[in-house]
Amino acid sequence: MDNKANRLGLGPIESNVLSDFSAEGKSIFTIAELSEKVHSKVKARKMASNLTKKKWLRRLNKGTYLILELGAGSEPKWVEDSFYIASKLANPYYIGYYSMLNHYGWTEQVPSTVTVTTTKVLRSKKILGTKYNFITISKKKFFGFIETNIHGHNVIVSDPEKTLVDALDHPEYCGGINEVTKAITNAKIDWKKVIKYASKMNNGAIFKRMGFITEKTNTPVPKEIINTLKKNITKGYAPLYPGIKTKTIKYNSTWNIAINTNLSQEGDY
Repeated sequence: MDNKANRLGLGPIESNVLSDFSAEGKSIFTIAELSEKVHSKVKARKMASNLTKKKWLRRLNKGTYLILELGAGSEPKWVEDSFYIASKLANPYYIGYYSMLNHYGWTEQVPSTVTVTTTKVLRSKKILGTKYNFITISKKKFFGFIETNIHGHNVIVSDPEKTLVDALDHPEYCGGINEVTKAITNAKIDWKKVIKYASKMNNGAIFKRMGFITEKTNTPVPKEIINTLKKNITKGYAPLYPGIKTKTIKYNSTWNIAINTNLSQEGDY
């Protein structure tokens, strides 16, 4: 056994504090909350630092810590839900893109990364085996989220319609255009709400990709929605999958789409 992985013993005050947090159901806490228990911000910071070195805590962010499972013995384990961890890493935030495509059951692929949407610029980080990727969007696009309970924790996520619109805006954050196509064909959504959200995004490519994919996959979409999509088609061709370079590009003039990759569900068009 690697002794470096073993955690050191707890002092009586440390033990009481961690036990109190555990009894309160708090597996993640802030320095401010710890300060209330030890009646000193200086003591709280010192204790958090010591417990981190002893491998009883994992620092998630400045002033925010995760308690490693108390019943794990000398080998610390992580048992918290990754979405709950994500909720403590950015403010403001919502969990979206590929993470929510999977959560809503629109793709069978299980992402190895939790995608956190925020208005701030943050570096990706890896915490106890899980990668957290931060997608920075403008305040204008920061809408369409809800609070929901996942595995006993309240977290903020994009609602189904915003998840789909975000995916069409940036398919590269959702596992690619074929994963987005799969989501469109599987999603049970309010199409009027999708149109409303898409109109607020200020990206005509969303309408173009949506129209092209729904047509090519024969996705059952109300006729009035198709008509609205066509009315919102702007001039110029948008790439079906942004960022993909290919020598062979087909052009669809109905939806003004530059077809730079194949849709796996569609075949030859």
